[in-house]
Amino acid sequence: MTSPLENLIRTTLTDLAEEAPTVQDQLQPAERRARTRRRATVTMGAVGTLAAVLIAAPLAIAQTGSDAPRPAAPTAPPTPSARPAEPTPSPSADATRKPRPPLPDPGVPHDPSASPALPDPGVPTPSPIDPPVSARPSPSPR
Repeated sequence: MTSPLENLIRTTLTDLAEEAPTVQDQLQPAERRARTRRRATVTMGAVGTLAAVLIAAPLAIAQTGSDAPRPAAPTAPPTPSARPAEPTPSPSADATRKPRPPLPDPGVPHDPSASPALPDPGVPTPSPIDPPVSARPSPSPR
């Protein structure tokens, strides 16, 4: 047995179902849009690659210089039969050198009145990272 309320709900739902418009299948248009988007993406990728090749090829050819083919490997420079003597540091240069003052502690505030006078800017001073003049290798004769 059904109650009159159930019958009323059933007839109302049936009336609504008959009045509702038919819905088209949304799968086919969505698949079509996805295929079109995929084709456009692949096409733009191919166009970008082609553009890169067309721009880079003339630049690469221009970098080679002449029309003559390049050697397969660079030629080795001739090796000298006797090695030149290596320079040795002179002890007198190290003896005349003044010791450097210690670096200031970064945790202590700087007092400008306690610092020593600055060296003359016209006189070159060695950098802490430069090797001593006597330890620098002499230029090789070519």
